[in-house]
Amino acid sequence: MNISYRNRFSSYFVMALVAVFVSSGAFGCSSSPKEKEKPKAQATAPAAAKKAEPAAEPQVGPDGPESIPYGGVDEISTDPAMIEKGKGLFESKGCVACHRMDMKLVGPALGGVTERRTVKWMARMIQHPEMMLEKDPVAKQLLATHFTPMANQGVTPDETKAIIAYLATQKPPAK
Repeated sequence: MNISYRNRFSSYFVMALVAVFVSSGAFGCSSSPKEKEKPKAQATAPAAAKKAEPAAEPQVGPDGPESIPYGGVDEISTDPAMIEKGKGLFESKGCVACHRMDMKLVGPALGGVTERRTVKWMARMIQHPEMMLEKDPVAKQLLATHFTPMANQGVTPDETKAIIAYLATQKPPAK
């Protein structure tokens, strides 16, 4: 009785294997030229899409992608009250959690940042960091270097102007 159970199981197992091979042959292999061309076309379509993506990045200038708003912040204020307000915002908005002026912490050192980046680029990064990380090659490089995306703190254009005024007073780190 035990032997017939094994024979029956073996027969079902063999039939299942045959069914798998036959069905994979029927659905996976085709001698039709039209079906052979489709996978080739599908294989080249992603390659063409990949080639098209990098072409968009070189069009981004030093101010960052024009599609990202900068809130009209396009100059550095030298007003002492604005600088003081920027210092307070730098602390209250949580910038100090990730940034120092003279050394890398979680994010890059910000001393001398106004010498490395344009005002519009900084304004875009402060107000819309997630959009910059998607579209701006410099922001992408910073993420690759520091491994942590900058959080959006909901900074308004007026607050951005004050923070940039404060950053402009900070010297680059000593080398």
